[in-house]
Amino acid sequence: MRAIQVFIITLCLVMGLYLVTGRGFFMPGRWDPSIGVHLTGWSARLLGAGLLLIAVLGVVALKTFGGGIQEHKPHAWHLRYFAALALAIALIFGALMSGESGPTPGWRERGSPVSE
Repeated sequence: MRAIQVFIITLCLVMGLYLVTGRGFFMPGRWDPSIGVHLTGWSARLLGAGLLLIAVLGVVALKTFGGGIQEHKPHAWHLRYFAALALAIALIFGALMSGESGPTPGWRERGSPVSE
């Protein structure tokens, strides 16, 4: 289980660092892959910041709860962790809402010629 957690944290870290630079990223739609959201500029940076925050929170969770030691954290610590998690979700939501919706680049309808 820990290997899967480390893999996901690493994936969030690598993609977050890539997206914070502002490079473009296209995310196809879930139900219709012919349309999707193109994230560039600030929307890519928002998504990258959200992914980096999730990676940091994952490392904190592994260090805090992964050792098997039953240490009780204060209530304020849990509130700060929840606020950071809510901020990460808000950043990702903001990125997806501010991204430009449009057709998938290079999408061809069935039966259309390969080159036009």
